[in-house]
This record gives sequence, structure tokens and C-alpha cells, in this order.
Amino acid sequence: MSDAKKFFLIVLIIFVTYTGYYYQDSISAYFSRDTKVVEIPKDESSYSKNISILDEEDAVINVVEKSTPSVVSVIRKESYFDPYRGPIYSNDSIGTGFVVDAKNGIVLTNRHVVDSSDAEYSVVFGEGEKSYDVKNIYKDPVNDFAILKLDVTEGAISNELVLGDSSKLKVGQTVIAIGNVLGQFGNSVTKGIVSGLGRAITTSSNIFSDGETIEDVIQTDAALNPGNSGGPLLDINGFVIGINVAISEGANNVGFTIPINAVKPVIEQFNKDGKITRPFLGVGVYMITSEIAESQSLPVGAYVQEVVKNSPASKAKIKPGDIILKVGDVRINDENSLPKVISSSVIGEPIDVLIHRNGKEFTLSARLLDRED
Repeated sequence: MSDAKKFFLIVLIIFVTYTGYYYQDSISAYFSRDTKVVEIPKDESSYSKNISILDEEDAVINVVEKSTPSVVSVIRKESYFDPYRGPIYSNDSIGTGFVVDAKNGIVLTNRHVVDSSDAEYSVVFGEGEKSYDVKNIYKDPVNDFAILKLDVTEGAISNELVLGDSSKLKVGQTVIAIGNVLGQFGNSVTKGIVSGLGRAITTSSNIFSDGETIEDVIQTDAALNPGNSGGPLLDINGFVIGINVAISEGANNVGFTIPINAVKPVIEQFNKDGKITRPFLGVGVYMITSEIAESQSLPVGAYVQEVVKNSPASKAKIKPGDIILKVGDVRINDENSLPKVISSSVIGEPIDVLIHRNGKEFTLSARLLDRED
């Protein structure tokens, strides 16, 4: 063996010896490592969880397939004159609705979707397969809710949604929203959960509106976008448990829905009388909560800021500055706001109103009117 080969052999032996000494732990761990085999879980609980996930996915798909034909896009038709372009005719998709009575062509939506008195409205099914004009609009002055009567012959519409029971909702349960997202993407579907119950939102700043604050609304993280307004919120069984109404500005994944139980009595009364009636007192109030009452040394109740002229409140001699403590047998407090109590009262019957004025309490009698009258 030549001297050069001997030299390289010696260098190689030194290198291997040096490497083995300093990396003996890593080498040992590598050759002694355990070989792990990933197996499919065979225990019953893991199998059940996998089946449950598949069952929910199938259920959602089934709900969407059955419910989508009953969901409509609400179209607003307006005309106006532009001095530079002449007559302008607009035909904009502005919201969502859903059929609850196919035979009579009855659609539910939000009041703000059809709030323009100068416009005509129509509804479109699917991607424009069918379109019908809205014959009559009935608006609920308390909730952001409206009933549309379509100009349609009996039998022309075959699909309708069934109203569920929102009182049985639980935080965390799965919900599905279907709507006309951004006025462009009809019958878009989002899924989420019930994030909260018993929320309160204000949809109008009109101080003369006994009930513009919508109480007991459902909070959901199912994505709601402009155009979703008036669309249905469905449970995993396909029942309507709410009407999507609002999104929270400046927040992600926070949407609000009117619970369907809040409008069921209105629908029942509409089916009976052919119109929406709501008891009206005629005051603009600010709620003095228990927390405010303690800090300001005031009684809990509804502080009267304004009184509508010739309203039941005006005729009962209720004045700005009064604090309404009780209506009938119901105390006004954190759980029972004035709009909530008034909305459950009977039109035309006298009702006692307990007032706090200048440190004294006394009772006045009011006779509630139909808000429409």
C-alpha cells in the first residue's frame, strides 16, 4: 500500500472515531427508536364520533337542498329622473325572504328590506327561474319584520318552510343561514352555531317607536352579510328558528336574528284579521336599569323623554320626565322593558300605568290603540 493511501486511511479512521464519540447518543437513539404504526381507532366511542360528524354534514346538505327552493331574493324596482342622464330605472336585489305559505303566496322578510314607500317590489326564486310581483306589504311596527303577499295564482308555488320553536334553542347548537349575499349571490349558504341568546339590538333611532329595540334576539357566528337580511336561520332539522336581521359593525362573525317565536303571534293574527296590529302607547323612553337607578338614586323603570301628540299616553296625561314603573300587573325592570310589556297588552282595553313624578307615585289609566290607527 502506498504512503498516500495509508495517509488517507489513517485520516478516515480518525474522522469516524471522532464522529462516533461526539454523536454516539444521536446514533444510538436513531438505531434504537421504536417503530410506531398508526392504526384506525377501533373503539366504539371514536367510531361514533366519526359517524356523528358525517351525520351532521349529511344533515346540513339535506337541509340546504330542501330549504333553498323556498328562499327568494327581494327585488326593489324604482324610477327617478337624473338631470344629466334622464329617466333612470333601477331593478336592484336588496335582500332575502322565504315562503311560509305556498298556497297563498306569503313571504316573510325584514321590514327595512321593503321600507321604501316609493318603490315596487318583486321576488325571484333561485337564479331567476321564477319571478312574482309583491301585491301587498304588511309591516310590523315593533319588530324589523314584514309580510309580503305575492301576486300569484294558487298552486304556482310549491315549496314552503316550516316554522320551528326558538324557545328550545341552546347556545352551541348548529344553525344554517341561507340568503342573497351582497345582493348578487342568491341562495348562498353559511353554517355556524348559536353564539348567544337574549341579546338586545336597536334597529332605529326613532324615539317615537315603542319597540324599535328588538329584544331577545339570537346571536350567531354564521356569516351574515348585506343582502342576507330577511333570510331564514334554520336548525339542523330544517325548521326556521329565526329571521336574519343585522350584523354588528366593526365585529367579525357577529350576526343577529329575530327569534321566530317573536313573530309567530303576529303571523297568526295576520292570518285571522288580514293585517298586522300592534298596541301603541306613544312614548319615547330611556330605560333606567337597576345599575343606573342605583348610581342616580332613581327608581328602576322607563324614563319618558317624549310623548306623541294625541296618543294614548298624551290622553292619559303622561308627561316627559315621568318614570313608568309598572304597566298593568307587570313591573318595568331589566327583564321587562316597556316595549316588551306594551306589545303583550290588549288593544282597546284600559290599562293602569304606575307613574313616578317629582318623588311621588300614582296611577294613570290609558287605553292602548292599534299602532296603525
